[in-house]
Amino acid sequence: LRLVLAGGYDPRVAENVEHKQELEALAESLGVRGQVIFKPSFTSEERSAMLSKGLAVVYTPANEHFGIVPVEGMYARRPVIACNNGGPTESILDGETGILCEDTPEAFAQAMLQLLADRGRAA
Repeated sequence: LRLVLAGGYDPRVAENVEHKQELEALAESLGVRGQVIFKPSFTSEERSAMLSKGLAVVYTPANEHFGIVPVEGMYARRPVIACNNGGPTESILDGETGILCEDTPEAFAQAMLQLLADRGRAA
């Protein structure tokens, strides 16, 4: 099992660079660096491969007006875990096409555990 952190990265933005370094250090300190793949940029082909091989899509932005990522995930027939606010509430059917949760790390972790426990639902 691997966690792929993909997209949303612009190396010209200092905050992006710092946050990626923090996440890499965190993964290292937790001893899971080998299970975490960082894909800050990717091609359309790589995106398709990630969507076709993944168990689910986790979309973390809170209060987004709309996000294409949940739609791409559902198009690939993958459940989407997203915040229960903003655009995802209009595109994700909670319990059917994904899981809508509070925008806390604990809620996202619980939703991910739900899908891992019921892999038939995830893939």
